[in-house]
Amino acid sequence: MSTPLLSVENLSITLNTRGIPVPLVRNVSFAIDPGETLCLVGESGCGKSLTALSIIGLLNRSVMQVASGRILFEGRDLVTLGAEELRKLQGDRLAMVFQEPMTSLNPLLRVGEQIAEVIVEHRGVSEADARRQAVGLLDLVRIPDARRRASEFPHQLSGGMRQRVMIAMALALRPALLIADEPTTALDVTIQAQVLTLIDDLRREFGTSVLLITHDLGVVAEMADRVVVLYAGSIVEQAGVNGIFDAAAHPYTRGLLGAIGQLNSGTRDRLAEIPGSVPSPVSLGTGCAFRQRCGAAMPVCHSESPLLSGADEHLTACWLGKAGAMVPA
Repeated sequence: MSTPLLSVENLSITLNTRGIPVPLVRNVSFAIDPGETLCLVGESGCGKSLTALSIIGLLNRSVMQVASGRILFEGRDLVTLGAEELRKLQGDRLAMVFQEPMTSLNPLLRVGEQIAEVIVEHRGVSEADARRQAVGLLDLVRIPDARRRASEFPHQLSGGMRQRVMIAMALALRPALLIADEPTTALDVTIQAQVLTLIDDLRREFGTSVLLITHDLGVVAEMADRVVVLYAGSIVEQAGVNGIFDAAAHPYTRGLLGAIGQLNSGTRDRLAEIPGSVPSPVSLGTGCAFRQRCGAAMPVCHSESPLLSGADEHLTACWLGKAGAMVPA
C-alpha cells in the first residue's frame, strides 16, 4: 500500500467574527495517493474551496484560521510551515487552478510573461529561457499558435484559452499535487470536456495527483477515483467513485444523484430536488446538519451528530445506516 501524497487529518477551520470563532469546516479527513484524482463534492457553501485554500496556504488568516488538525504533504505538516516555506511550495510542488481565470490572471501582463515569472521565481533560469518554456507549456495544453498567444493579454483570449493558460501555469514546474477548484464553471459544455480531458491526460503523463472540487456529478463520474461528499463543512460520505454512484448511502448524496438528468431514460419526469438550502454555520445547532432537509430524519438526528463510519473504505455519517435501516431512495 502506497504512502499518501496528501493526508488531511481532522481539519477544522474557523471564522473569527467579533471575537467569536465560527466553525466553517469541521473534522475533515481524507488522503490522496500519488497519481490519484479525488473529487470534493457538495453545494456552494459546504466548505470545498476553504478546504483547498487551507491546503495550499491561501486562507485569509486575518479572519480565518486552521483551528485544529494536520495537513501532511510529502511528510510535512503544512499547517506548521512559515510563510516563506509555504511560498516555496506554492506553484512548485503544490499548484492550483481557480474557478475564474480572468480574475486570477494579471490583466496588465502578457500570458507568456505570467507563466515565465513562475519558472524564473522557482527555477532561477534566465527570462529568455523561461519564456521559451512558457511557449512550450502553452503548446502542451493545446493552445493553437502558442508563440503568438504567449504575446497576448488575457482579455484577448477566450474563456477556454484563459483556463488553459492557468493550467499551463499550474503545471509549469510539474507539481506533485494539482488542486482544481471548479475549473470548468464558466465554460460551455464543449470546452468543459476539453479542459477536463486535458487535466486527466496531463495527470497520466506526469503522474500528478489531482484534487478536483466540483458540484457537478457528471464531472465526478468522468474524472474521480474516489469521492468525498461535504455538507455544511463536514464529510457525510466518502467512497470510491463506483461506491458513490452504485451504492450511495447518505440521503444528501442520494439527493445530489437524484438531481442529475438521465438523457437516455425515455421519460420527461421533473428532476428531483433537495428542499431548502445549506444552513449558515452560525445556525447549525445540535444533531445532523442535514436533518432539516432530510425526508427520513429520526428523533436522534435532531439531538446527536452521527460519526463517519463504515467498512471497505465506504464511510457514511448517517443515523439510518447505524440503526440498521435502509436509506430511502
